[in-house]
Amino acid sequence: MENVVIIDGIRTPMGRSKGGVFRHVRAEDLSAHLMNAIFERNPNASNKELDDIIWGCVQQTLEQGFNIAKNAALLTDIPHTVPAVTVNRLCGSSMQAIHDASRLIMTGDAKSVLIGGVEHMGHVPMTHGIDFNPKLTLRVAKAAGAMGLTAEMLAKMYKISREEQDAFALRSHQLAALATEKGKFNNEIVPINGHDATGNLISVNYDEVIRFDASLQGLAALRPAFDPVSGTVTAGNSSALSDGASAMLLTSESYATQQGIKPRAKIRAMAVVGCDPSIMGFGPVPASELALKRAGLTLNDIDIIELNEAFAAQSIACLKGLKLSENQLDDKVNLSGGAIALGHPLGCSGARISTALLNHLEQNDKQFGLATMCIGFGQGIATIIERV
Repeated sequence: MENVVIIDGIRTPMGRSKGGVFRHVRAEDLSAHLMNAIFERNPNASNKELDDIIWGCVQQTLEQGFNIAKNAALLTDIPHTVPAVTVNRLCGSSMQAIHDASRLIMTGDAKSVLIGGVEHMGHVPMTHGIDFNPKLTLRVAKAAGAMGLTAEMLAKMYKISREEQDAFALRSHQLAALATEKGKFNNEIVPINGHDATGNLISVNYDEVIRFDASLQGLAALRPAFDPVSGTVTAGNSSALSDGASAMLLTSESYATQQGIKPRAKIRAMAVVGCDPSIMGFGPVPASELALKRAGLTLNDIDIIELNEAFAAQSIACLKGLKLSENQLDDKVNLSGGAIALGHPLGCSGARISTALLNHLEQNDKQFGLATMCIGFGQGIATIIERV
């Protein structure tokens, strides 16, 4: 089987969904911008030799409907002969794109695949047009359909206090703010035009969602968002609603060698699992354990972890489930903050955290990285990469 290598990973800045910098920018344009940019950054990799485009997106309707992968590609310099498909594994959609592309390359059905994902949560709300089957409540708890309540469940199960959650959220904002100030996002963010608060056209090269002035006092003042009586999960210790896109170029190792392209990492293992929908946020634990088993590694071998921060309660529960100490959190988990600070544009996040992981491995001269996410309604997904 062919080895799969990562040539590059990029993303747009993360825009605030409510009246943010991308309020006049469509999801296809966010995607198309990255589809062009990744080849501009890697001139030895020809878009004419792409075998497929695989794009993650959750709310596939309105501007994100009717196969946004191909619709976005038609706005680019990519030849019309290149096929494209949109995939949906909810929050794990663009990580699923990584997995699908990897399998194509491993089996020899492709040599070069562009993957990514997008979600414009300002234009296409998360619950737009959803009509769940009433019979679902015969098999799963009704609250399992409310992601915030699943986080509340994990907080109760793992005895995670409001103070712990707020401290975790503050850490996310502080690390993301520090990473911005130190230029640690510069290698992954591709500037794109947007609009400022007064409507002027601007070049956006920063994440709008980060709260540079976040404080424990401010977080503590927020009311519970999902359980007003005894809840601890708030808007402040949950991932922000945001708009953004991400992209990665994957090829076979042999193709990269032939083209004279230096890969940045290789795919070592992948895993997807199911879990109880009522604690969907715990999915990263069994997914990570399965990926580690397939890679022949242990968690101690992993240098850096990117854990998608859907909720602080969910993230802390996963860290406890993986038996990571507080010191290990500081040393190896979400070193530049996570979705609480940057937002979680559903279809975008899997490739975004994988790109962040790629940069962390390089910036810290480390070898193995794990990217993992929970997925609504009871799934987890994980990818292990090795820096080369």
